[in-house]
Amino acid sequence: MTEQTQIETEAQPDSRPTPAAPAQKGGLSRFAGMSVVASVALPMLAAYIIFYTGVGMPTDTVNQGELLRPAQDLAEINLLADDGNAVDLATQEPKWRYLIVGGEDCAGECEKLLYTTRQVHIRLGEKSRRVERLLVTGAPLTELRHRILADQHPKLRFTTSDQQKLDEWLADSDHAQLKRPSALLVDQQGYAMMVYDNTHNGNQLLKDIKRLLKYSYEK
Repeated sequence: MTEQTQIETEAQPDSRPTPAAPAQKGGLSRFAGMSVVASVALPMLAAYIIFYTGVGMPTDTVNQGELLRPAQDLAEINLLADDGNAVDLATQEPKWRYLIVGGEDCAGECEKLLYTTRQVHIRLGEKSRRVERLLVTGAPLTELRHRILADQHPKLRFTTSDQQKLDEWLADSDHAQLKRPSALLVDQQGYAMMVYDNTHNGNQLLKDIKRLLKYSYEK
């Protein structure tokens, strides 16, 4: 009797749960991580290539201004401040900038474009700190003209640049013959990428800059 009981006991299967095999997380985790990085990096890389080379850029866009193709690096032209020193925007706080290229004294149509960009700047409200305006003329303004414009546009920066060099800078773009006055919109990396003139109204400029501020970083 004792032997039969012992045999039956040994024959019963072990009812304890079998430990699960450890999941192989290493490979899957790395694959998932690489997929996430790729899903973020590849679209950004494609956008960068399209934006700065113009390759693959659609002809019909939502922009109100005219795209400058390809975008031009502002560091390639010499901008001089009132005191004659070079303006190095690369060492300054990253901002969106309107580079207003005007005539020698910035009267008439140039003054009209200055007014339009000023009103856009004001209408940005608290976001206005992320935007700056620079007037570019071929030679320094007279003292009287400088004072008049500075009174009307207290946040405007006055600069000069050789107009021929400016045209050469744009020679390989689709705005090689830039009309005066025009406002070049410069991104936070220092690339001129959009063009406006007096055929554009303030609402159009405002719509573009609001969208760009919304989807760009702020330090």
